[in-house]
Amino acid sequence: MKEPKEKKTKEPKEKKVKESIEKKVKETKEKKIKVPKEKKAKKIKDRQKWTSKYFKKFSGRASDSYDEMLHLDYDRAIERAKQLSSIMESEFDSPIVITVPDAFDKNGRVTYRLDKKEDGTSSLLYDQALVTILFFGDDSLFYYQANIDHRNGHIAFDIAGEFNYFDVVHMETALKYDNADNPKYITLDLEVGLADGTIVPFHLRNHRIHDGYDLPTLLTASEQKVLDAIKRKVRESRML
Repeated sequence: MKEPKEKKTKEPKEKKVKESIEKKVKETKEKKIKVPKEKKAKKIKDRQKWTSKYFKKFSGRASDSYDEMLHLDYDRAIERAKQLSSIMESEFDSPIVITVPDAFDKNGRVTYRLDKKEDGTSSLLYDQALVTILFFGDDSLFYYQANIDHRNGHIAFDIAGEFNYFDVVHMETALKYDNADNPKYITLDLEVGLADGTIVPFHLRNHRIHDGYDLPTLLTASEQKVLDAIKRKVRESRML
């Protein structure tokens, strides 16, 4: 005796049409959604010519190419600092880089540019800089200073030094204008006095005052970080 065949129920026609439409909509959306490609900074062929053109205008849209070039200069300075200080990665925390405008040549002149970023913020750039790099060790601060000409990438006038936190007997922070009546620059300096009478100066800020210049706080985040780090290390060494 044959077993009766199981009858298959047919899906409603409307359901099939609906599923077909939903499938097509999904496929269309997937085609439209494109993964954004990461923008790569353009490689600069003639650096000096490109930088000269970039700084012709005092303000303009920020360029990833220039930012990349700056960080490459800082990376080279960090390597020089480690060699001159004879230190290895295991001996310090992440280095802190501080830059202030400073002419590379004796009779040189620094050119400024106000870079406007996509998020609405802006930063003041300069084509020549005095760079200070701090390496915080457990018991000592290793410091390095050099001039960088961002127009061509030259680095010169390197100075590398170190001192024990315990040897610090005095610290003075000064925030001042170049001229009280008609100020053009506002500076921030930290002087560290050692037990043997040596004074180690750190130039943390040399801002050019321009239209719209107005810091929301007394110190920038990086300035506060440097002051806090040095003073904390010195005070902790006195408690041991």
